[in-house]
Amino acid sequence: MKAENLSVVGKRLPRPDAVEKATGAARYTIDIKLPNMLIGKVLRSPYAHAKIRSIDTSRAEGVAGVAAVVTIEDVPRTPFNRSMADAILVNPEGELRDQYIFDRRVRFVGDTVAAIAASDADIAEEALSLIDVDYEVLPAVFDPIEAMKTDAPRIHDFAERNIAMHIGDSFTSGDAEKGFQEADFVVEATFRTSKQKVCHIEPTACVAALDSNGRLTVWSPGQHAFPFRKKISELFNIPEGKIRWRTPHVGGAFGNGQSLRAEPICIALALKTGKPVKLEYTGEEDFVATETRQPFIQVGKMGVMRDGTITALEMRVISNAGAYFSHSGNTTAVDLCMFKSLYRCSNVTCDANIVYTNTPVSGGHRGYGTPQAMFVLEQLVDMAAEKIGMDPLDFRLRNLKKVGDPSWIPSIPIESSALEDCIRRGGEEFGWKERRRERKEGVLKRGTGMAVMMYISSAYPLYFEQGNVIIKLNGDGSANLIVSACDFGQGILAALAQIAAEELGLCAEDIHVTSGDTDTTLYDLGQFASRSCYILGNAVIEASRKVKERLLDQAAIMLDESAPSLDIKDRRIFVKTSAEKGISVAEVAKKAFYSSGKHETIASQSTWKPTANPNPSQAVFAEVEVDTESGDVKILKVVVVHDIGRAINPNTVEGQLEGAVVQSIGYAITEDFKINQMNGVLDSNSLTDYKIPSFLDIPEIKVILIEEPTPSGPFGAKSVGESGAIGVLPAIYNAVYDAVGVRFTEMPMTAERILEGLRNRSRKAL
Repeated sequence: MKAENLSVVGKRLPRPDAVEKATGAARYTIDIKLPNMLIGKVLRSPYAHAKIRSIDTSRAEGVAGVAAVVTIEDVPRTPFNRSMADAILVNPEGELRDQYIFDRRVRFVGDTVAAIAASDADIAEEALSLIDVDYEVLPAVFDPIEAMKTDAPRIHDFAERNIAMHIGDSFTSGDAEKGFQEADFVVEATFRTSKQKVCHIEPTACVAALDSNGRLTVWSPGQHAFPFRKKISELFNIPEGKIRWRTPHVGGAFGNGQSLRAEPICIALALKTGKPVKLEYTGEEDFVATETRQPFIQVGKMGVMRDGTITALEMRVISNAGAYFSHSGNTTAVDLCMFKSLYRCSNVTCDANIVYTNTPVSGGHRGYGTPQAMFVLEQLVDMAAEKIGMDPLDFRLRNLKKVGDPSWIPSIPIESSALEDCIRRGGEEFGWKERRRERKEGVLKRGTGMAVMMYISSAYPLYFEQGNVIIKLNGDGSANLIVSACDFGQGILAALAQIAAEELGLCAEDIHVTSGDTDTTLYDLGQFASRSCYILGNAVIEASRKVKERLLDQAAIMLDESAPSLDIKDRRIFVKTSAEKGISVAEVAKKAFYSSGKHETIASQSTWKPTANPNPSQAVFAEVEVDTESGDVKILKVVVVHDIGRAINPNTVEGQLEGAVVQSIGYAITEDFKINQMNGVLDSNSLTDYKIPSFLDIPEIKVILIEEPTPSGPFGAKSVGESGAIGVLPAIYNAVYDAVGVRFTEMPMTAERILEGLRNRSRKAL
């Protein structure tokens, strides 16, 4: 459908939850208060690696106000994987279940030892200090390369050399060695990415309560209500139907809600006490006990001909899982997939070792392995372009995959792509050719860089991908949209309401959304893989069409016309060939509900399953200024051009991309998750020490949307949620190289590293 024919989709509408969030009326998990509710607290290990010889809880249990202490003796001895993946993957065999709620061995500073439920937080904290734990401290290892040595301490008994898993065969094609031999030039470097903390505003929290029938209700800001309900069912041996998972307002997630966090411990306390329990993490606990972005050591290699043809690609990865496996298999696999997904090259080899260390657990955050892949690939592209004397922009245009080429999954072809348009439009807006000719003199040196990316719009075909929604009409002509999706800042519920309103011929404010409750909504995989707009949007369209069909059938009787001759727009049903003849949707709905002849509810349920996975793409251009005396890097300007297919709400799309730029700037130059290499203590465990960008660090940001509707998307839409956090990182690093002539391959790009790189260059020049 052409944009000019759309009434609601594509409009810059305000978010329906804006007022309640701005005024403080929105209720988050930490705001929930239930009668007789207890407060939970967790005892955490002070050691990076130790055996627990014994735990004496008698003194803690004697404190007035303490309702229960739970240890390994009080919870099921059921191994689990904290991520959602093994609950919904088509082939979950590789998802290692290597963790327990409590274990006799702790594997990182902050690992769980015991928990307390008390009448208030102060009593719980006091009682924690009275739990006596006898530890046998074990040797620990914090670096993945050291962890793979034969004499390294074994973190999990089954993992020789601490290698949890090796992957690679399925990511190899052609003959890479032959491709490198045929190349005129080969570029190669080792890249190290860091453990980024996402730093959402809402603290990790959970509330668990049993009703009078013994049915468990869990309130949590997790991103996967139904898969998590399944995991809790298996973990505690409770039938799924006796568990209700509710998702209140969510104050940010960025993927951190893709894993179980406080829920198992909170539930264990509620089951033991029989009372409601709230467990809320402190800021320091959030840093150490919830997941970080997966850090990789990646050796990247590219072969190239003088004319710019890529002859071979190679990447060897050491993936740092931390103490437990969680998302490590999937994030590492995505890293390898995306490395080979962007450019035409028939000779590719990739493999990875996923390694345990005595550090906080790594996980799947915004981009899920793809930012790390592009950090390598897009710097290799600039290195290769420099070798052959070609402009990096032209090099990319020469090698990009086209529509019909294999996407990130070879069996799925690229359905649509406006990436060439993104590159050309961005280059013009940024002034790429002109800026690249400018030379930089003096202490402050300016440079420009670019990068491109391609991502996904769902988890198909690796997961049991489906979207389920219910739409029912009300007697006043409004409609209820019932969907499991939770909104953690991405604006998905508003977008789905716009889609429903467009298809039904209503206004966005006529769509009342119910979400986040496994008792009232239909099954959904959750919010990940940037899937919700594509998958649920198509389900909404399908359900809306069924409701619309029934509406038109009823209106046809009332207007004495045939249903095919009618249409709906702006809340009014009218005759296509005689628009003045019509009737309001409210009148038809009222007749259907309350007429003695009909008295029926107009409603529909839809299950939508994909057969494609459109790839959003993006070009990013960055300008930086480097102070060669202090090492400080200032981001001056970022231009982002995004292939969105169709922007359901341009305000939301632009906001996603602008926020992603800021988050990526932090990942690139300021955020440093510092783990003490002597004892495993996290030195940057608060926003005082872990520096995220402030308003003063935000550059000029220009967002341009390219709208070329993709065939399978809802009104042509592709995804945007994670895409913006992928291309900014390498664009900044390429710009810094352009400014100072030193290639930085380790994150974050701190002032100290800048100065060290400049000193090393000076020494080599002597």
